[in-house]
Order: sequence, then C-alpha cells, then structure tokens
Amino acid sequence: MKDFNNPKNNESFINYYKKDSIYEKFFQRKNIIDLITKYELYYQISLGNFVFETLLDNEETVKKLEELKLYVNPEIAMFNIYKIIEENLTNKELDKQLEYLIKIDASLLALDDFIKNDKDLLGAEYYAKMKKENILKDNFFNKVMQYNFESNYQRTYEHYNLVINDKFIENITNLINNHTNKEVI
Repeated sequence: MKDFNNPKNNESFINYYKKDSIYEKFFQRKNIIDLITKYELYYQISLGNFVFETLLDNEETVKKLEELKLYVNPEIAMFNIYKIIEENLTNKELDKQLEYLIKIDASLLALDDFIKNDKDLLGAEYYAKMKKENILKDNFFNKVMQYNFESNYQRTYEHYNLVINDKFIENITNLINNHTNKEVI
C-alpha cells in the first residue's frame, strides 16, 4: 500500500488509484504503440477522405495534403487517448469500445484541423456540421477506409515501435500526471 505519510509524495490519493489501474491496463509500451498507431491511422485516413471529398481528384488531393502538412504529434495523440480513457473509466465495455472512441476522436480532430487549415474550402461551416454528424453517428468511416486502415496498420505500428522509447513514455506519463494533478487542486 502507498505510504501517504511520506513527505516526498505530492500525488493525490485519487490520482494514485486512478493512475494505477489505467497504467496497468492501457499504458504499457506495446499498448501505447498500438493506441498511437490507431489514432494516427484514423486521423490520416479521415483527413485524406475530407480532402478527396472536397476536390474529387487524386492528384489534387495529394497536393492539398502536402500543402496542409497536417499530422498528429504522438504525444498529443496519447494525451487525447488518455482523456478518452479517463472520460470513460466507468464504462465496463471500455476495452471493447476504446478503438471506436479513438476512431471518433481522431476523425473529429482531423475534421477540425482540415476546416481550420484549408483556406480554399467553400461552405466550411456547413461541411463541418454535416461531417461531424456523420462521424458521431458512426456513418463516416466506410469499408474502403477500414481496408486502408488494416492495410497500413502493420507498417505504421513498426514505425512507432522504433519511435516510441522509454523517454517518450516518461514524457507522456509526466504530461498526464501534470494534467491530473492540476484537476485535483
């Protein structure tokens, strides 16, 4: 049991137990790599779909994606995943629904980034509203997009397996701890 009489301990009682169960379940290295891989793929596939839908041309889509230079920082992705987990801690089906929740969050982030950064988009407000409804109703991610996800999963996982090291895990752990400690104060 944790010694809360230890003066070096600056962690709250709530955060200690919350963190303990979350980290054991979701924040081991291989799980982190898997979760970030999924977030990245859902983000990029969604973004590509938004761009293609508005241009309807493959070459122009590639040019626009290069112009926009949008990506998800792995630390931000992991922090967003942590927030998803934290918001759904009482959900007994979290293990089964986590990927779905990640897909929704990453798609919404891609939509938001696309709308903010594509200055040529006409009717951006209407497009954003329509797409957000489709994403939230789970009517956005189609079979072709899912195939793209499955086809690119292994390669993206291998990339993050090389990128994510102990320092990354330490940084994200500190970021999450700082966030949760601020909420308790």
